Amino acid sequence: MGDIDEAVERAELLQSGDRMKVGALLLVRYCGFHRDRRFSPWFENERAALAQVAQAGVDLLREGVGATNPSELKVILRGVLEENDPDGPPFGAEIFDHLVFADEVLDFIGAPDDLDLLGRAFERAEELAEGHEEMGRDDWPTGDWEPVEFARLESEVRRLDVQGDLDASVALPRSEGFSRLYASFIAGYYSDEDAGISS
Repeated sequence: MGDIDEAVERAELLQSGDRMKVGALLLVRYCGFHRDRRFSPWFENERAALAQVAQAGVDLLREGVGATNPSELKVILRGVLEENDPDGPPFGAEIFDHLVFADEVLDFIGAPDDLDLLGRAFERAEELAEGHEEMGRDDWPTGDWEPVEFARLESEVRRLDVQGDLDASVALPRSEGFSRLYASFIAGYYSDEDAGISS
């Protein structure tokens, strides 16, 4: 928690627009697994919602604050969340967790001066990073997972973000690299059966 508290304190020194970019980078890191083939055919609405959210994060970094409307995205997310069962199939529960995460991050992007919301978004990101690292260590399907230290990587990227290193040419590749590792993990962890796809 100390690491997150320090990050929030550092973010307080940023302009509101830059704080929004910090939130946008969280969306880039954790919502980019929408390309996973297991979204079809059962989770197409969820795929579309996560794709829109991830793209909104990219657009905000590249084009600035006016490039995305958090309120419109939240309406889309809420609609999809209402259709979802958090106790559903394993891959469906994974998707649900990330939809909730995206909703909370959008809360912050819509109110970038509310540092409590930023702290909560950071906490949720850390929970996702730590949780997936533990999943890999404890329950990788084939037993040969090469550990990825998601929690350490998240901490490092977050630290660079809040230091104000937010030029799109630098910040986006940093978060997109994390996103690729994260999406690759999810693709390797879940089976077709977990997604409701019969062979």
